[in-house]
Amino acid sequence: MKKLTSITLVMAGALLLIVSCGGPSEKAAEISERLEPGEMPEDATVKTIDLNRSTVAWEGTKVTGKHDGTIGIEHGEFYLVDDQLVGGNIVIDMTQIVVLDIEDPETNAQLQGHLESDDFFSVSTYPRATFEMAQLVKNEQAQEGEPNYTIRGNLTMKDITHGISFPAHVQVDDELLSAKADFDLDRTQWDVRFGSGRFFENLGDNLIHDNFNIKLDIIAAM
Repeated sequence: MKKLTSITLVMAGALLLIVSCGGPSEKAAEISERLEPGEMPEDATVKTIDLNRSTVAWEGTKVTGKHDGTIGIEHGEFYLVDDQLVGGNIVIDMTQIVVLDIEDPETNAQLQGHLESDDFFSVSTYPRATFEMAQLVKNEQAQEGEPNYTIRGNLTMKDITHGISFPAHVQVDDELLSAKADFDLDRTQWDVRFGSGRFFENLGDNLIHDNFNIKLDIIAAM
């Protein structure tokens, strides 16, 4: 009887150890779940965005066509636990809005100035936007090259904060982390209303769609 009791206790202890420890993914998910947006967990590996190898691209559409360009990154970092992404933050330099699709310098400067004005992003008043990540979820079933994370967090532009969520493909390889994402945002949530049919009538060909597209291509390293 004593021998049977001892075996039972050993098995119970082993089971408790397995359940309490969990695997790397479970541990990372638990940490990410309890983090506040932008918060860095203890003992996290920090990878800093390589500004020379990373881009934030934008595309806006209207009834008569579209425009595209890039926005600058001031700095940013990602937090990893057991090589799993659990959080991070990105600071966007709104003073580095660039228009890429217009070749004529004068017309290009006009659109860039309009985007920087109070009609759009009020860059002189709000020169930075921030995205603070938290509660990231990894999809273990994702196929190669498909988005394998759902990234959630708070995006602040023009001193207005809204929670956003989007799919991303994240890969950790040796010293590097790469992250790619392609998603839409509704600009009117951040009080960018110029040309919006939701707030203005009879715009005709001057109507600008509320959703604009963001493409992230980020490289970060130790």
